[in-house]
Amino acid sequence: MIDWTQEVLPDRVVVARSLSDRDCGEGVDLRLIGLTPQATPRTISPPLTLTADYLLTVRATDPIAEQTGAMALMFAAMEHEETEVVAGRDALKLCADLGLPPGPGFVLRATVTIARRRPADRAPLVRFPLTIAAGELGVLQGSVLGPGDTPVAGAVVRVEGVDRTAQTDAFGRFRLHGPVGGKNKPVRLNVRARGVEIDSEVETDSPVILRLPLEI
Repeated sequence: MIDWTQEVLPDRVVVARSLSDRDCGEGVDLRLIGLTPQATPRTISPPLTLTADYLLTVRATDPIAEQTGAMALMFAAMEHEETEVVAGRDALKLCADLGLPPGPGFVLRATVTIARRRPADRAPLVRFPLTIAAGELGVLQGSVLGPGDTPVAGAVVRVEGVDRTAQTDAFGRFRLHGPVGGKNKPVRLNVRARGVEIDSEVETDSPVILRLPLEI
């Protein structure tokens, strides 16, 4: 959850706090307020699934940055397949119930699934040298702009060939972590927003600018 929040708002401090913690610094606070197990299908060793409710609040000295940060997080949660915004939970009332200063935010419900472990078969002995090749990890960051270099918020940026996606914040910025290429190794990105989608090959050794031909 912290990694997802940091991808949406890369310039904010994200802190997971307990319900008894009354501290509220600048940035994004995450508080787990509920866990609910989900029914499992009648199959052999079905996966275990639960939903986790988090109270997300955004605080900043600049009220515009505070408000745009909360809206960027909500837009990202609405678009993500495994999360939803819980409309029936009032974030301001929850802050009051927990003795916290009020702050813009919402309750995010995330679905968590884990596979049940099966007894592992006994592995045969390895009779030859084992070689492990490590992939190169890194960070790819940049901006998505529309006509007139207007930042595009909520755009989905995906690295083709690997399971890496990010969403742009209110200022059109994104950041991708993990195996996203290396020095002098271009990667191919797919960008989509508001029904418009493009593919672009970029270098990874500097911030990239992606332009979407959106309707004005």
